[in-house]
Amino acid sequence: MLEHDHFLPHFLAVQSDLRAFIGAAVRDPATREDVFQEVAMILWKKFERYDPAKPFGAWARGIASRKILEDHRMKGRLPESCTPEALEMLSAGFMADEAESPWEARETALNQCLDTLPERSARFIRDRYHVGQPMEAMAAEAGLSVDALYQTLSRLRRQLRDCVQRRLGLTLESE
Repeated sequence: MLEHDHFLPHFLAVQSDLRAFIGAAVRDPATREDVFQEVAMILWKKFERYDPAKPFGAWARGIASRKILEDHRMKGRLPESCTPEALEMLSAGFMADEAESPWEARETALNQCLDTLPERSARFIRDRYHVGQPMEAMAAEAGLSVDALYQTLSRLRRQLRDCVQRRLGLTLESE
């Protein structure tokens, strides 16, 4: 069984590709961000089911594909470019480009980056991704709106991703 302490390094490693994958299938920026946030929560909730012998990015894209199709069905239309087959081909393209680094190095880098965050920011990350505290409770405790907290967490994830990539000597990719 995987511990949720290992979730964040996996997630940060694929976050940019996951956003790109979702963006290729969802054109509306607000819907795209909603789908991304929902996929991130599903990944967190189902992380114990993830098989570490397989690439995390492929698992994440599989969940994203189902969420994208569900979103299109709920809106009553499924664009021709967003069929299950098209999403499968898109995912295969991402898998071909995927080069995952050893998780131990990523986890070490992430822990070093977490140590550089201000206490309040580190607490947000810990409460959300280690404890699994609900957004509404966190927002109320911090005196923020839920939307503001989502934006704060998104900014912190980008900051951590960039820090991890710098520590590992990876090329930064724009989102």
